Amino acid sequence: IEYMAGDELRGRPSGSEQSRELEDHLEESLAGLGLDPLDELGLEGYRQEFPVPPERCFLESPPPAETLLTCANVLAKLPGASSGEMVILTANYDGMGVDTSSGDIYPGADYNASGTSAVLELARIFSSLGHEPAKTLVFAFLGAEECGGYGADALAEALESGGLRDGVHIINIEGIGAGGGDYMDVWDLNYRKNRPVVAALDEAASLLEVEVELGGADPGTSAAFFYLYHMPAVTCDWSWFERDEHPDFHLPSDTPDRIDREGLLRVTQVVAVTAWTLAQ
Repeated sequence: IEYMAGDELRGRPSGSEQSRELEDHLEESLAGLGLDPLDELGLEGYRQEFPVPPERCFLESPPPAETLLTCANVLAKLPGASSGEMVILTANYDGMGVDTSSGDIYPGADYNASGTSAVLELARIFSSLGHEPAKTLVFAFLGAEECGGYGADALAEALESGGLRDGVHIINIEGIGAGGGDYMDVWDLNYRKNRPVVAALDEAASLLEVEVELGGADPGTSAAFFYLYHMPAVTCDWSWFERDEHPDFHLPSDTPDRIDREGLLRVTQVVAVTAWTLAQ
């Protein structure tokens, strides 16, 4: 989180040099864990590239409007015994860059360096177990989310095109480090296909003595884009100070020192138990 939200990455906006540096870091991390590329999507490496109009990105010096920027999801898998069935953990790694009028950086520690750090940590844990799950576990870092959900849409479309829609369960992780809360949110979009994941999350939370509050529609998250493709996807976060107001949401104050470490840990633990249970 400190690396992602540091001044050097200047808010890591999609299409920037800093975003590409972070993509390289995530790619090298996944390769170093011995995880495989997601060849089910026709990928030979860890990147799934897609175009984004520059006017949608938060760049300090954008290219001409007619230029399409190449952005990327960074994906890897721990192969399972069953072909075509996947538990996918997602988090967006991009940010909102720099306020061009004030020069303030939007660090994005909680939104969403927190979720990215959780998915990377779970990739480290699961890859170290030396056990083949029944279903494939996928670790998906989504790009170009803050500027319009391009990464989630690209991944959903690829899963659809690959005939994988009916074999996936998606858990999206974001905003898990907000301070002041004492429970975990699960946003299920009021979607019937999400009931198995919600039940598994509830069981894991009960085991770990974490209070869960079930919400319905939350169209601002990456899960909403998978929902449009009729794929089950839920979003997990840690409760905010007040129900309708995150204290640092998309503000320059969203810095690493503001992260609630207890909430960060609790959500990550619940998702870990849930993902491993579903994968078995």
